[in-house]
Amino acid sequence: MDEKRISVPIPFYIVPSVRVSAPKRSSFTFRLQSFHCWALPCGCGESPGFERVKLLIRMETVVSAKKACSLLVPKIDSCQRETDRVCIYANRIFDSVRFCGGCCIYYKNVELRAELSQYNAVSDGVRRTYRNCDELKKYGDKGILSPEEVSYYDVFVNGVLQPKPTYILKRGELTFTTQDVPTKGAPVIILFTTWRNIDCQIMEVSDRQYNAVSDGMKKSYTDEDEIKEYGTQGIPSPCEVSYYNLYLNGVLQPKVNYRIRKGLLELTTSDAPAKGTPVILESIAIRDSEGRLFHAEALHYNAYSYGGKIYTNRDEIRMYGENGIPNPNSVFYQNLFINAVLQPHANYIVQQGCLLLETTDSPTVTAPITLQSVSGGCELPNCETQMSDAALAQWKKVYSCGENPGISPDRMPGGD
Repeated sequence: MDEKRISVPIPFYIVPSVRVSAPKRSSFTFRLQSFHCWALPCGCGESPGFERVKLLIRMETVVSAKKACSLLVPKIDSCQRETDRVCIYANRIFDSVRFCGGCCIYYKNVELRAELSQYNAVSDGVRRTYRNCDELKKYGDKGILSPEEVSYYDVFVNGVLQPKPTYILKRGELTFTTQDVPTKGAPVIILFTTWRNIDCQIMEVSDRQYNAVSDGMKKSYTDEDEIKEYGTQGIPSPCEVSYYNLYLNGVLQPKVNYRIRKGLLELTTSDAPAKGTPVILESIAIRDSEGRLFHAEALHYNAYSYGGKIYTNRDEIRMYGENGIPNPNSVFYQNLFINAVLQPHANYIVQQGCLLLETTDSPTVTAPITLQSVSGGCELPNCETQMSDAALAQWKKVYSCGENPGISPDRMPGGD
């Protein structure tokens, strides 16, 4: 739009089915022959901004199957006469196929906001069930919300995220189903997170947990290492997730400490977690009403307590990141963990570049302090539609004179 990009590049994929005839051990090369992208604003009305953009992408590709082999070719003299035949070793093209693929993407600027509610209680070492009357009222008085009225929820006991099969949650009541009850004095915290769109509708959110236990040696975990009594969904691909939370022994880990691929979690730390340490990977997937995945980024500010109550960008541990403390107004939400325990929002104030603790006591010296800030990115559209040449011609016709007569084909906004 006026040579100004209105969004970050939008990922897409086109996967056609191609048949190529080739002998064994052949190699394949793919060459992009042509690429075209058309964009059409939709639903603009009188607004100068684009509520939704329809993108049409068409690609023409050539795939060749080749293999190194010996060829007998004529030997030509200066008079262009064949005098002999010689054997050469070269790549032979056995088959070549040209194919076209296309897809249609609807891009929409998605505005989200997150609402947090936190229930805080302290275990007496006897009870399994906690109700609204057990809530520490100085930290909040909303009680235990119904799972149906929030996007997802997390339960922490003594700072450790609990697997969902270990408890039953309903409005006004939390009951642990484990053999042992939380130890006396352990904080029992329920964090309710509700994602809403611009129309105040609750977004569809999938909250999956992968649970494993460290053996004290390895730093790579696969689906086979998952504790099956807590879940069997494995480690999802980053393409299926909005953002991750990794907890080792209850401590939220900086992103530089691990890498994730489908079915594989790799720790990049110099040491492996101690034997018996719980390894919990939480995968959050946020989708709009049309099922498209929304990408969010979890930024972590990490520091060690020096015994004080004010922490700034200068206190950040640089090996874990240099993003500093972001402005609360520029992110969806923020959570503070001190010594791995999630803190009530009444315990702190966040300003850009500054974190102020409002607790009576200061954190113990060297206690880890992690401020998690979740901000928005772009949605990742699902593009699985194949488009024939006939459909492409029809789209061009609609673009040029059907839906928006004011835009001619040679003046359509282009794509990157």
